Amino acid sequence: MVADVIVIGGGPAGATISRILAEKDVEVQLFEKKKTIGLPVRCGELLPHPSEMRRLFPKAKDAEKLIEPPQNTLANITEYTELIDSMGNKIKSRFKSNIVFRDKYDQALVERAMDAGAIIKCDSPVISVSGNGSVHVKHMGTIKQVKARVIVGADGPRSILTEGVRRKNYEFAICFTTIMDNVNVDADTVQMYFGKEYAPGAYAWIIPKGDHIANVGLGIRKRFTNNLKIKKYFRKFVKEHPTASNLLDGGRIISSSSKLVPIEGPFSDTATRRGNMICIGDAGGFVMPHVGAGIPSALLTGRIGAEAILKHLRGESELSNFERLWRKEIGNRMKNSLRIRKFTDSLLLNGSISSFFNERAQQYFDHLIRCEFPVSLRLFNFYLNLKNKVKSLS
Repeated sequence: MVADVIVIGGGPAGATISRILAEKDVEVQLFEKKKTIGLPVRCGELLPHPSEMRRLFPKAKDAEKLIEPPQNTLANITEYTELIDSMGNKIKSRFKSNIVFRDKYDQALVERAMDAGAIIKCDSPVISVSGNGSVHVKHMGTIKQVKARVIVGADGPRSILTEGVRRKNYEFAICFTTIMDNVNVDADTVQMYFGKEYAPGAYAWIIPKGDHIANVGLGIRKRFTNNLKIKKYFRKFVKEHPTASNLLDGGRIISSSSKLVPIEGPFSDTATRRGNMICIGDAGGFVMPHVGAGIPSALLTGRIGAEAILKHLRGESELSNFERLWRKEIGNRMKNSLRIRKFTDSLLLNGSISSFFNERAQQYFDHLIRCEFPVSLRLFNFYLNLKNKVKSLS
């Protein structure tokens, strides 16, 4: 079998790039290892509202259009985001979000790709990739070889295409996600909880889906933990946090899952050195490191990747042009997100994150949540880094 483009992975990135290419009459085959698209749910199910996307990604084309979810996938619309520390201190910012049913959302994006003409095959894991433009796919118990002019990795942070490209010491966060019902949460507000006792190196969240249902989860990073398993941190958060425990008392877990989240920005080579391959979404490390959000950048790199492939197929540019295109549109925001994550790391290492947020967070929260890193914070970050170096030498 031969195709113009093979896409590995049927999440938002893979579905988006497949749809756009198919709309341009490119022959696309998408292979997804899951039997059912979108399951299990492995994220917070939050999308920035289109009204927020322009400020989040000011240089990205079609950002507002891409982020608009299909109406039948929408669970709730929130108006605020609240930041809560381990003592229960709170600050609140107006930030509008669409909360989706992630399984329905992913399925709707794949259906759009199919309607455009893309061939979608589920329960079809790609087991190997060759530099000559071919992949080996296991489908219905049989291994088949499929060739293409371009291969796209959209298969998550451990993409089969990034073996040998991703740095060995690249850091991932571990996330545990649940859907809970019978919870007493504010349907208008997304809550983010910081504190090493509950989510060391990352944060916990309560994201309301309406009808007393919420997406509840947390992330941890190994170098900040006390060697506890993530489920123990989750139980501690649900049962002991001075704010969350009251909201979640009596809650029942409907489903749960875990995943790895890239938190150091895009990998070093997202247009792989093989020359005919690119990686998009989580597979390329395109996750906002300071909040672990991956859907907006998955959609955007899907669209940018499609643009690069179309130019390549027409003989107008090398496929490596993908690197230049994404850096131009979203590169600065990815850098800012990493800077913010490193800034919060400095606060954690100094044991001063609570005092910082108590004294200054309201002033800066609106900026940080929108991936803006003001000069005053950069100067404060420089001071913290210097303080950490002096501390390590003493």
